[in-house]
Amino acid sequence: MYTIDEAFEILSKNKLTTHKETVRNWVRKGVIRAESLESRKKGYRISEEALEQFIKERMPEGWELYPQAVTGDARDIIKNEEEVPYHVEVDVEAIKERTREEMWYELLGKFVFEDYFVLKKSEVKAAVEHMRYSKEFEAEVWERCSKHTWGHATPRVPYLLDYFMFEGERIPFNKDFGGRDEQIIHALIEKIRLDKVKRKRK
Repeated sequence: MYTIDEAFEILSKNKLTTHKETVRNWVRKGVIRAESLESRKKGYRISEEALEQFIKERMPEGWELYPQAVTGDARDIIKNEEEVPYHVEVDVEAIKERTREEMWYELLGKFVFEDYFVLKKSEVKAAVEHMRYSKEFEAEVWERCSKHTWGHATPRVPYLLDYFMFEGERIPFNKDFGGRDEQIIHALIEKIRLDKVKRKRK
């Protein structure tokens, strides 16, 4: 049986999460099956079978990963040895990234995420000014942000695993900035700027 900390170590090595709190949220919401101890304060225990099932569901169907067989950026993968007794070499990182992306959209679709980041007009304004963009662009950014309420009175974006959802797209945090708030705001502004550039090219 694994503790939350132990499960997090395994999941983070498989690049399925970068936050321990995400594992706790998955457990609380039943995404990962776990047994609670006498009280929630004492935590949960996750069986090896439950954790393995969670990971397998997020790997390509029919494939088993053997992490000890690593060659450069690829690993040896065996596809159901009883049916296909041969090895093939594939780009595991590319497969896992596609799987993580699919899992991310699936979880957001079920409203499983770490939290909302509330978009504040003053913070958006300050970020736009810091990047020396025009007042016109600032107005466009806020207009698009203000429509993104997720049923709340104030605009916000849900985030999970260093990505957030904006207008149906999975957008990575901008790691050039230190805090989470700045990483989200500047990534959002850059996304809107690139959209504007694409419109002009058409």
